[in-house]
Amino acid sequence: MREHAVVPIVLLALAAGLAAQAAPALYPINVDGRFGYVDRAGRMAIAPQFDWAFDFSEGLAPINIGGRRNEYGFVVGGAWGYIDAAGRVAITPQYDDAKPFAEGRALVNTGGSVNELGLLAGGRRGYVDRRGRVVIEPQYDDARSFCQGLALVRTGDRYGYIDTAGGAVTEIKYQDGRSFSEGLALVRAGDRYGYIDARGREIIPCRYADGRSFQEGAALVRDTGRLGFIDFGGRPIGRCEWDDASGFSEGLAAVKRDGRWGYLGRDGEVAVECRYDAASDFKQGRAAVRLAGKRGFIDHAGRLAIVPEYAGAQDFSEGLAAVNRGGTINQHGYVDGGKWGFIDTEGRVAVPFRFDYALSFKGGLALVNIGGTMNQYGAVDGGHWGYVDRKGRYVWRPGQVEVPKPRGTKKQP
Repeated sequence: MREHAVVPIVLLALAAGLAAQAAPALYPINVDGRFGYVDRAGRMAIAPQFDWAFDFSEGLAPINIGGRRNEYGFVVGGAWGYIDAAGRVAITPQYDDAKPFAEGRALVNTGGSVNELGLLAGGRRGYVDRRGRVVIEPQYDDARSFCQGLALVRTGDRYGYIDTAGGAVTEIKYQDGRSFSEGLALVRAGDRYGYIDARGREIIPCRYADGRSFQEGAALVRDTGRLGFIDFGGRPIGRCEWDDASGFSEGLAAVKRDGRWGYLGRDGEVAVECRYDAASDFKQGRAAVRLAGKRGFIDHAGRLAIVPEYAGAQDFSEGLAAVNRGGTINQHGYVDGGKWGFIDTEGRVAVPFRFDYALSFKGGLALVNIGGTMNQYGAVDGGHWGYVDRKGRYVWRPGQVEVPKPRGTKKQP
C-alpha cells in the first residue's frame, strides 16, 4: 500500500495538534535545554522549566522531568506528568511514558522504557483521567488512546477492545487490530482481516489479506494480490485492480496502476487518469502531484491548479502550503537545499522563499528553520528555529529559542 510518513514524537511535540488546542493556543519552545511555551503573539506563557514538553490536548500537556534526548531525537528516561495552560502541575510526573489526553483519558505506562528508535517497550499500560486518578489500572502489554469511546489493548499476543470504564467490549482474541474509525475497527483473525462494530460484532467477515481503517465511508483492502475499496456493508467500490492506493480524502482516493498515479471517485470510477509519477491526498481542494521530478497541485477535477515547478511540496493547511524552490531530492526521498516558502491555493507566493526548512501552518503559526540542513533520516540538523505568522512575520525569531530538531519529516511523493 501507499508509503506513509513516520512522524516521531519530536515533530508531534512541536507541530501537531496546535489547531485543536483551547484558546489561547500555546506553542512549545526550548530555551537552553528547558521547555516552556509561548502564545500566538510570541509572548512567554509558561517559563522554560521542563526537560521535555508536548502539545496541549483537552487542556493538559504531557511534560517530562529528568529525561534526555538521544541522538535520534527521542526522549529517554525521566518521569512524565501533565501541566495545565497556566503551567501548574496537574498530574505529578511519575510515569515512564504518557500520551496526550483523548476523550477524557490519557494512556500512561509504568515500568517501560523508550529505545533508541523511539519505541516503547515493556511495562504495563493503563489510563488516567484529567484529575490524575487511575481509572484503568496499568495491566496491558500494549494499548492505544481512546477513539470513539473505545481503546485497542493487547495482552500477550492477542488484541481486544475496552470502554472508558475499562469494561471489555470484545474478548482479547485478535492477532491484530486498529482503533475505531467511522464506527468500525479493522481486526485480524488468523491471517485474515475484517471489521467489527462498537459492540464487537463482526460486520465484515475476516477474509482479506490486508486492510486499512475506514475513511469517508470506504476502506482499502487487499484481495487476490490487488487493492480495492469496500463500503460499510463490505460491498466493492469499483474493481479490485490497484497496485497501490491511499484512503479517500475529500471524495477522492489516490490510486496507482502500471507505475502511474491518478484518483478514484466514490462511485468507483476513475476521476483523474493515472498519469502522475506520484500523488498525495487532497487537502483543502488541492493535491500535490509529481511530474518529471517537479511538484505542483491539481484540483478535484484533475486540472493543474498550480504548475509543477517545486522540488518539494507539503499539503495545504490553513490555506497555505510549504513549497521548496531550488532544492533536490536526495536518495532517501527528502529535499536537500533550496529555500522554502508558502503559497496559497491559487499558487501565489504568500511568504517569500527564505527558509532552509518549514513545516505546515497549525493554529495560525508555522515552524521555520534558518541555517539547518536535512540529513538522511529526514531530520534538520543545526540552524535556528522560530515561528512565523501567515504573512511571514516572526512572532518568535530564530536565535531567541532553539526549538528541537523535527524528525521523520514527510518524504516527497
